[in-house]
Amino acid sequence: MDPSTTLAPASIADYEVVGLLGEGPHARCYVARPPARSGELVAVKVFTERVGEPAFDRAVQELRAVAAVGSPHVVPVFDAVLGENFAYAMEYLPLGSLAEQQAIRPASAEVLAALEHAARGAHALHEAGIVHGGIHPGNVLLAEEANGTLGGRLAEPGLARVLMPGAVVPGAGRGGVLEFRDPDLLDGASPSRRTEVWALGATIHRVLSGGGLYGELPGHPLGAIRELRSTSPQVRPGLEPGEAAVVRDCIAEGAGRLRTAADVADRLAALRLRAQPGR
Repeated sequence: MDPSTTLAPASIADYEVVGLLGEGPHARCYVARPPARSGELVAVKVFTERVGEPAFDRAVQELRAVAAVGSPHVVPVFDAVLGENFAYAMEYLPLGSLAEQQAIRPASAEVLAALEHAARGAHALHEAGIVHGGIHPGNVLLAEEANGTLGGRLAEPGLARVLMPGAVVPGAGRGGVLEFRDPDLLDGASPSRRTEVWALGATIHRVLSGGGLYGELPGHPLGAIRELRSTSPQVRPGLEPGEAAVVRDCIAEGAGRLRTAADVADRLAALRLRAQPGR
């Protein structure tokens, strides 16, 4: 990824900004050089909404809890600051996210590994009583493993629900993000393992098929919500039977849904083994 310097400030707190990585519904993410640390770059996420100290304290507590999990499948967070805006620094992974990957058929073992690792990261958070709250392809980052293979990391816990606790659907700043929200959240359900399994299914579907479970939603959140309420999710043709089955089991209603993110990861691991060359 070649970060652009467009719209990038010279610094954020004590971090020297190198360039802009991307922009989401509530924040911008920059690649930066940290103070008094090794020459390795970091990613700094800056929230656009102004927050006060109580919201900052809630966000810091959430980030500390995520860091304490210590999962190798969750991107580590180094620092949090409250200046003009709330920001936090995390590991910079230059290979980018699965949102930037084109749907390649058949699915590669590396992409399946990245999805599997994201699910394992989500499960580690759930076991610690933490709901990620922002699972989608843009938060599944590619990473080189110690053995030289490619895997994935789950990044950027959805702090919008902590910084803006009154939001009906946290993180719904743009319609497209709603594609990865369990419809039960629109009806007042609390974020949970179950709703995050749904999000994993929608993420898997988008990455492997190149399309959404609802087609392409309107960009405006109100239009997207109307579309969600009037349409049932549909698995696109073109997925392998095993891939389609995982997605369907992630978004199934009632007891048919996979119970945990670890169950999702195990299913993806089986698909990955079959996708490896020579199998």
